[in-house]
Amino acid sequence: MGVEIERRFLIDGREEKPWRTSDYVDIFQCYFSGVRYHNGEIMWNGITLARDEIAPTNITTWRMRVVGNDVVLTAKGKRTGAMAEEFEWDIPIELFNSLPTSDLPSIKKRRYHWIGADGLLWEVDEFEDSLAGLIIAEVELDSVDQSVDFPSWLGMELTNLRGWSNASLSMMIKDSGPD
Repeated sequence: MGVEIERRFLIDGREEKPWRTSDYVDIFQCYFSGVRYHNGEIMWNGITLARDEIAPTNITTWRMRVVGNDVVLTAKGKRTGAMAEEFEWDIPIELFNSLPTSDLPSIKKRRYHWIGADGLLWEVDEFEDSLAGLIIAEVELDSVDQSVDFPSWLGMELTNLRGWSNASLSMMIKDSGPD
């Protein structure tokens, strides 16, 4: 079991974008409902996605993230402030490509990796398609009370606000219908 501790912020993209001088990756994420654990297998629609001897419990979100040919299945628990349980499994790209994902809630984004003055890694996500123009930055921490040197370009903090997770955003645009 892992614990993720992160703080998230909205960014006003009309100002300077210093993170754009950093490395980036293009990301596709889709979100699954109806994932089950049975006899050591994590299953969705009768398909085994991963195997694990320990059943993840209290999971609220199941996600697959694709970066190039790397695919990671992630199970996230309920967020309490900046903290949430998180479990991850590597998934073969061939398995992902065989899944019927076209109707699942999903998002596309470009993620920049920017190092702050305090040496912390900031992930700045510039969303695409229906969410184009939305920019969210997050920093992962070792503890909830860790000191952070906040960049001047950060906007409103989203950490404790409902509806701003990537899963919530993907559901929002799926429910809104075609562009």
